[in-house]
Formats: sequence, structure tokens, C-alpha cells
Amino acid sequence: MILPTHNIAIQQAWIVNNLEETAKKWSAMLSVGPFYINEYSPQVFGEIEYRGKPGKLHMNTAITYAGDIQIELVEPVGIYPCAYFDTIEPGSSGFHHLCFWTEDIEADIAHYLQQGCTVANLGQIAGNGPRFAYLDASKTLGYMIELLERSAGTEATFNGWKENAKNWQPGDPDIIKL
Repeated sequence: MILPTHNIAIQQAWIVNNLEETAKKWSAMLSVGPFYINEYSPQVFGEIEYRGKPGKLHMNTAITYAGDIQIELVEPVGIYPCAYFDTIEPGSSGFHHLCFWTEDIEADIAHYLQQGCTVANLGQIAGNGPRFAYLDASKTLGYMIELLERSAGTEATFNGWKENAKNWQPGDPDIIKL
């Protein structure tokens, strides 16, 4: 098996302080949209680990596409130990991670561990949903790598958003709350 199982980034993600305001600014300046806004409360996750111990994640996200590039804006809710604050100081904004599909999350994590990364967050969406991992590559690359288990449902949702973004025009709603 060739590792990692995927080497084409599906997403670029930024940590932001005001999700809706930032999404509107990106939409106006870059002519991209609509941004799909969703809350991921702690109950959405079946399990979360932070650096090998029980952890938590709670964030709001806004996702759109610029061509084939998925743009994710992440606004963490609260301040607590997690991958988001490992590389971006609370209250600051900045580039956080590249996300890749994974067909074998354990094998891909092992690959990145051999490259000197550490596992910052590891989790799964509740109800046997896809697993994901944030790998800390900040010492070598300056950002995190996210691995997301490829699932038909998530991929279909992303593809629908990508198609909608192709038809989006300035003046159309720039935010859709899910």
C-alpha cells in the first residue's frame, strides 16, 4: 500500500474569530459562496482525544468552494486544550490545516508519525460516523494536517456544496445556516 492513502488536499482551513463576518468578507472580496455554516457541539462527536487523553471539540464552521478547493473557516467555541489552539493563539486568526481523505486512518497516522508529526486530536462523529485526526506538522510544515475518513455521505454533501458554489453569483445569499 502506498502511504498516505491520498495526497491531494481536499480542504484548506483557517481559524477565525467571527465566523459570519469573516465568511461575508471572503465572499465579497473573493466572489466565493455560499458558505455553509454549521455548529459542531461536543454531542456531535462520539469520542475525542487530545494528545492521547480524553478531550473535547466545539466549533462553528463555514465551508465553501473556490473551484475545486474547499475553504473551511473554523471558529472554536470556548478555550480549551485542542489542535486549534496548538498552532493559533486564542483570539487570533490564521491558516490552520490542510485536510486529506483517508482510506486507512491507522496506516496514514503511522505514516505521518514516521515523518515526525504527532497526533493532536483524534475523534469520530457520533453514531459510527467518520473518524478524523489532526496531526501536528507545525515543526516541519508550520501547520496541522487533518485526515478525514472518506465516506459516501460526507463526500456527497461536499460535492453538492461544490456544485452550488459553481453556480453562485455575487448578490446571491453568501451564508446558508444548516
